[in-house]
Amino acid sequence: MVDGSYYSGIPDNYMTPPMTPPKSENRNISIIKELSPQGVLQEMMQQMEGKIWDSVQEKYIKIEGTTPFMNEEGRDTFFHFATAMISSIVTMSNYGREEKFINSLLRYHIKKAIIHFHLHYKDYGINRKTKINILSSKLLILGNAAFRKAIGAGDRKAATSNISESISTLMRSGSPQQEQEANKKGMMRRILGR
Repeated sequence: MVDGSYYSGIPDNYMTPPMTPPKSENRNISIIKELSPQGVLQEMMQQMEGKIWDSVQEKYIKIEGTTPFMNEEGRDTFFHFATAMISSIVTMSNYGREEKFINSLLRYHIKKAIIHFHLHYKDYGINRKTKINILSSKLLILGNAAFRKAIGAGDRKAATSNISESISTLMRSGSPQQEQEANKKGMMRRILGR
């Protein structure tokens, strides 16, 4: 029996991964989280505020001499347009090689965003309409990457194959006693011709 709250009272041969409790830093990290595009969006939002990540201080810091790209309401609106495309619902989907469909979705969504920003650019503190091209480029790059990740179930495949690999590794690395028993059964079947 393995000690700990994970498998208390469950016989060893019925355990599933993890056989040992995960470390606290590993508990928060999953393949799904690692594949998520949300980190890229967070970085982009900070850059629109004129901030970059400082690995020494481990936080976003203001770049001297920069001004925010637009006000907070504009950044929130950009965030909502972006998250409609880069959510895990999209990236964990399974699109075939449906290039026309993906391109139509991208065009539709970005066109709506461009129209919206053109109508409300003053409300969002954007001082020139030409800056809207930057927003549409950012949305295009984010959306294109998210939809392309879903072609052939890219993220879903990565997540499920990671789980499958973990399970098969666990199955292959059974205890020596289990391996001896399996070898005995295999030998007996060969002798008996089964």
